[in-house]
Amino acid sequence: MISQRAKTGFENLLNRCLEDSLRTEAHPDWKMEPVTEPNEIGKQRFIMLTVSSYDFRLMVLLHFSYDEASTQYVADSLKLGAAELPQTQYYDFLAEVGNNFCGSFKRELGQYFPYLGMSTPNQLSWESLKHVKSWPIDHDIHIKAQTEEGTKFYGSLYVSSFGELDFDLIQQSKSDEVVEMGALELF
Repeated sequence: MISQRAKTGFENLLNRCLEDSLRTEAHPDWKMEPVTEPNEIGKQRFIMLTVSSYDFRLMVLLHFSYDEASTQYVADSLKLGAAELPQTQYYDFLAEVGNNFCGSFKRELGQYFPYLGMSTPNQLSWESLKHVKSWPIDHDIHIKAQTEEGTKFYGSLYVSSFGELDFDLIQQSKSDEVVEMGALELF
């Protein structure tokens, strides 16, 4: 069972972690909106990572479409022209965004839960989502991130708890956050 304050904490983390992982010098502003109907996400590919502990398992998904807007976002972020961007570099960049997205969850939750592990990113087709949903899911949250230019990504969080799950997320202001970039985590 997941407490209401833990659910609120997960929702706040989803918003903050997705926005922070998508923000680049070329695209600093993202509008975040909750998705109440998961069918809105559509048939998109996704990057999937997990965070696991003795108390829970999180499945963190970054949904994307290989379209002109997302290609331009990746090209701008890498300071390349969209025509110069190989498809492998596009997918590698989004896998790294997914890594940052999930790694933010791990860092934040590490304050409350010891012994967290994190997977490596896996790119999957939308058909694989039925297998994700076959796990016992206690809570799921979905969010849309969009720029003024129309670039759109979705984030999903699926939580499976192995008992009582409760924590009270302490909100930090941007000035209080410690930015840790380029740190290598060994598993």
